[in-house]
This record gives sequence, structure tokens and C-alpha cells, in this order.
Amino acid sequence: MKIALVSTGLGRVLRGFESFTGSLFQNLKLQKPDLDVTLFQGGGKPGVKTVVIPNLYRDLTKRRFGKYRAGLMEQRSFALGLYPLLRKGKFDIVHYNELCMGSALFHLRRIFGGSFRLLYCNGAPSPPLHYHHRCDFAQMLTAPMYEEALLFGIAPTRLFFVPYGVDSHRFSPAVRSLRMETRKQLGIPEDAIVVLTVAALSRSHKRIDHVIRELSTMPGTPWLLAAGQKTEETDSLELEANRLLPSRWKFVSWPHSQVHRLYGASDAFVLGSLTEGLPISSIEAMFSGLPLVLHNAPLFRWAAEGAPVWHVNMSERGELRQAVQQALKGYETKLEEPLKRFSWDALIPEYIRMYEQVAVANSIAA
Repeated sequence: MKIALVSTGLGRVLRGFESFTGSLFQNLKLQKPDLDVTLFQGGGKPGVKTVVIPNLYRDLTKRRFGKYRAGLMEQRSFALGLYPLLRKGKFDIVHYNELCMGSALFHLRRIFGGSFRLLYCNGAPSPPLHYHHRCDFAQMLTAPMYEEALLFGIAPTRLFFVPYGVDSHRFSPAVRSLRMETRKQLGIPEDAIVVLTVAALSRSHKRIDHVIRELSTMPGTPWLLAAGQKTEETDSLELEANRLLPSRWKFVSWPHSQVHRLYGASDAFVLGSLTEGLPISSIEAMFSGLPLVLHNAPLFRWAAEGAPVWHVNMSERGELRQAVQQALKGYETKLEEPLKRFSWDALIPEYIRMYEQVAVANSIAA
């Protein structure tokens, strides 16, 4: 059984897709060293079982073609470079997050052949309309997402319900031991109240502007620590933070290998978005022992079950602020249930079973 883990942005983009794929690869190697798995990524450096695929990086073409078309060109060019390697390497399974890249592989296989099976991970999340027909199997990350796929009519034999995982050894309450060192590096006072959000530094989806406005009205005005990939909206967000939270904010874009330190330096975690696939950062915060403030929707309630969490209507003014104030007054951390649901230690066997079922289906089809 040969598995290709694929991420077009890994090595140059800081998002959940990329951190999930990289973390899965590392934990598969750790827990199942005899498994034949290769990581294919769009940036960074090649290594042992890690291959960098040349492609038209969107930042090089978006000025001429626009953001959307540049993204399509990136994913399709990546698929063109990946396809012959999948055929030559005789891979059985291609596990990926990017819909357009997977769709391109689907058409290349249809036209030129190939025995590999396409396993799509619905991390966006995308509605079933977009993934029901151009992949062989689909991984659903949450119970609401799985139910949606079944109601759409996708056969249960094509679906797997397996969440994203988090490294509970890196993300744990023990990260607080790095608190003072990390704050000193960031220029944050030792006695400051720090509210962390880990998300792309954008308005449109992650709604960092809403978090800024809410924290600016809190008594004592806590620090905002926002960590994530910079976007075209980041400059305007920095101006807004400087106006509403003068000298009490910090935007950083740290590699995922260092992000655990930010949780240890913080006192509470918030996520301003109204929709997500499965918010890895919320689970990382949960494992790190922080109280969470999330949107009040089925996905977020399901994901944070068993954690110290305050669910609010993120589209209403004042609710996030009040919840953060309540969370900072005290909470009890219980990690037993979250660890069973989302730690790589618990989930890697589920991923292995998923791959084995796809491989069996592949051998039957062949």
C-alpha cells in the first residue's frame, strides 16, 4: 500500500490544510514507520520521502490573472507535475485537501489512465455538490459534515468520518513553562492579559477585525496576539489594531513547529469565524489548557465538546467581549474526552484503517 499525501501550499502557506498534512505525515512516520507514505508539497525543501512539485505559485500570477484564476493555475500546474510521479511510483492512494487539484488529477486519470484512488479530505469545508463526483472517497472531519454528505446521497461506502488530529505532546498545558520567554520575545509585558487567535490575518473569513473591535471595548484592554498567514487585508487590519488597541497588539506568522509557544503565552483563545471545516487552532488551544470563545453553531459545539468553552453569536456586537471577560474569571480544564477524539495517538489507527479500506477497494476494482 503506497500512499501519497498531497498539499500544494505546504512549505509556503500557513493554514490548517498545510499544518494538518505536515502533522499527519510526521505522525504516520512516528507511529507506523513501515507504512510507505510520501509527502508531495508545493514549497519548502525536499527531504526523505518529501517531494517538492514545481508549480505556478499564485503570488507570481495573481496580479495579472486575479486571485481566483491564479489559485486554479497553481493547483492545476501542481497536478500536472504530480500525475506522472503517481503513475511512475505506482501509488495506490492520493490523500489531499484541495478540490481543484484533485479534480485535475481525476481528469488526467480519466484521459491517460492510472490505478491510484483519490481520497478527498473535506477541510474547507465544501458542500457535497462540489466533491461527490470527482473523487473516489471522501474524508469527513465532523459529525455535521458527515450527515450532510449522507443526506445529499453519497453512498456510506465512499465516506469516512475521521477528524483532523493534533499533536498532544506539543500542545499541552506544559507549554505554559515557556510563557515568560515567549512573551519577552514578542515584547508583551509579563503581567498583561493576552487573548490569542490563530487564523489567517483576514477580515472576510477569519474576521480579525471583529476580534479587534470587541477587545478594544473591554475594561483594561487586553493584548491581542493574532497568528497566521498574512493576506491582502492584513495591512488594513494592522492600521485598525493600531487605532483601537494602541501598543497592545501583535501580529505574527510563525511556522507551525513554533506555534505551540503562543498558546503557552496566552490567557484565552478566540476564533471570530462563523464557518469552518474543523478549526485545528481551537483544538490546539483546548489541548493547551486555554478557555475558548467560539461561534454558536453546530460545528463549533461539536468540536469543543468537553472543553471550557463559551459559545456566542459572533455576528453580534458585545457577545465576544462579555464571553472573554467570563472566561478569564476562571475555568476547569478537562482533557480526557478531547484527547480521545482529536489526539494523533488516538487517531492514527483510524487513518490506517481508512487507508486499508481504500486500498482493498482499489485492489477489487483492479
